[in-house]
Amino acid sequence: MLNKKADGGLTAIVIILIIIVFLGWLANINQRECSSNKDCGDESYCGSDFNCHKIPVIEKTTAVTKRSATLPIILICITLIILAIIFRWEKIFKKRETKSEKTETPKETETPESYYTSQFQYTAK
Repeated sequence: MLNKKADGGLTAIVIILIIIVFLGWLANINQRECSSNKDCGDESYCGSDFNCHKIPVIEKTTAVTKRSATLPIILICITLIILAIIFRWEKIFKKRETKSEKTETPKETETPESYYTSQFQYTAK
């Protein structure tokens, strides 16, 4: 059989260790300044380090800036008009025939000085 004195000594050491850990935990809880926001004042909160911290006041400022979009819209419209003119250039400005080109047709009434037929060469006099 087992020695009963050895079993009692081991049990006493384990109980003493549990009591020491429990007392350490109690001491840690007692050192806390707060455990919830209710423990702190009106203008403070309980932080993760269990201390009361003052609530920061963040002022929200809104800057209103007015920007006009008329200049960019005008530039885009002018660019689109110029591109349309470039793409349709030949349709808008067709090549116009001049009068000198119309009158320079070859004269069919004149006979050449010499010409060939199937068998003979004729010379115009």
